[in-house]
Amino acid sequence: MIFVAVVFALLVSAIVIAPIALGVTAVKKVRWRTQAQRHGLRTEGRCIRVETVRRSGGGYGTSTRRYFLFEFITHEGRQVRFEDAAPNTTVPGDILIVSYLPEYPERATVALPDDRTAQRELGCLLVFLGVVVTIALVVAVVGVGLFSLFATGI
Repeated sequence: MIFVAVVFALLVSAIVIAPIALGVTAVKKVRWRTQAQRHGLRTEGRCIRVETVRRSGGGYGTSTRRYFLFEFITHEGRQVRFEDAAPNTTVPGDILIVSYLPEYPERATVALPDDRTAQRELGCLLVFLGVVVTIALVVAVVGVGLFSLFATGI
């Protein structure tokens, strides 16, 4: 009976901890992007590659995602490449404005005017994670209640 309780506790812990870790990662990403946009240096960058990945199967239809690789030269003369989101009309050779923090140029971002994509994505992710954590906690409470009922022999 103790083994079942330990396994249940580990499963619930994993269900609760995984979304929290995902949320922390997303918050860090948005924080870096926002700092680069607000306080970073700006320079011209060039799109050097666009890769389109199509995924299908599992009965869910097909999804398409585009990955953009950019290159720029820092104010100190260092050449840097980074991946970031960009408008779907972006093609290799296009020149865009890049924003970066001098101490972390590899975390650069494409500086699009009025870009709130990262904040919207973070908001949606945090709502989703809140729902997942709430469901996990309800499952944990119900599981503990059922476990205590069975442990007492009722």
